[in-house]
Amino acid sequence: MKRVYTTILAVIAAAFVAVAAEPVKIIFDTDMGNDVDDVVALDMLYKYMDEGTIDLLGILSSKREVGSIKFIDAMNTLYGYPNIPIGIVKTYPEESYLCEDKRLNYADYTVDTYNYKHTITDWDSVEDGYKLLRRLLSKQPDKSVVLVMVGFSTNLDRMLTSAADDYSPLDGKALLAQKVEKVVIMAGNFHEKKKEYNVYKDHFAAVRFYAECPVPMYFSDYALGKSTLYPYQTVYQGFKYAENHPLVVSFEYYAQMPYNRPLWDPTAVLFAAEGHKGYASLSKRGYVTVDQKSITDFTVDKASNRQYYEVNDAQRAAIVRRVVELTLRTPKNLSQQK
Repeated sequence: MKRVYTTILAVIAAAFVAVAAEPVKIIFDTDMGNDVDDVVALDMLYKYMDEGTIDLLGILSSKREVGSIKFIDAMNTLYGYPNIPIGIVKTYPEESYLCEDKRLNYADYTVDTYNYKHTITDWDSVEDGYKLLRRLLSKQPDKSVVLVMVGFSTNLDRMLTSAADDYSPLDGKALLAQKVEKVVIMAGNFHEKKKEYNVYKDHFAAVRFYAECPVPMYFSDYALGKSTLYPYQTVYQGFKYAENHPLVVSFEYYAQMPYNRPLWDPTAVLFAAEGHKGYASLSKRGYVTVDQKSITDFTVDKASNRQYYEVNDAQRAAIVRRVVELTLRTPKNLSQQK
């Protein structure tokens, strides 16, 4: 009888491990080229792919500059994931929606300066971001996808308001509700009551998406990322496996080294891939609103499905340790070549 119980427990344990090992399906939406923390976040996603923690279904750029998707494609190719589809914002309603300070746009500089290998040859053929999002979501099981948005709300807002198409008979809101488990977002500034970049660069999209998104949203806000710093030493320690690594070039171009950079976007990736336990606590449930000056506010309401992450000193240190540990790894495809 004891042997029977042992066998049953072993089967249950094996089943639990199998469930726990199921990769998190992630779609990543970034404003690559505006701040170098996006590059750290993208590096982390590839490392999570290497270890089987996530399945990166696609990458969207919330910008319309080709340099942004060229940079992403160069990273996809370098890390051994050339077939991850990329989307881009095709049009903006106003010229003012352009966000680049050309003096700081590391994406354009990096891909224009160095001859990186690319997978995409026709940049005009890259899909419109919200259409790619519809295509990817339509193929996934219900409630299986985590959207990680660390740029502007442009792509997701256009998805929200999109009509039925050849990919799905559902409109955007219904498709989101059916296919998406949650949205993890780097945006807002709930503690300092100041406007935040990812909100005000597409103000109207943020207002609508925060209010109407039908699935739970979890915010890693400005203050959290500002308080967790990526140590500059890691930039020089972890990327020697590739000459003129895009991350190193980006950090050196973006500002005078050495400097530590806030982990705004990497925190969102970390929470999406691993969950927040051990790294952060969750606020009470509430509503996120955006005023006319793009200042975000959080109003507690237990009927809502919005929350934001909070960290203490110990959690902050755990975040930095984990990000550093991930980014110090050599990509799987390159380590196998040695």
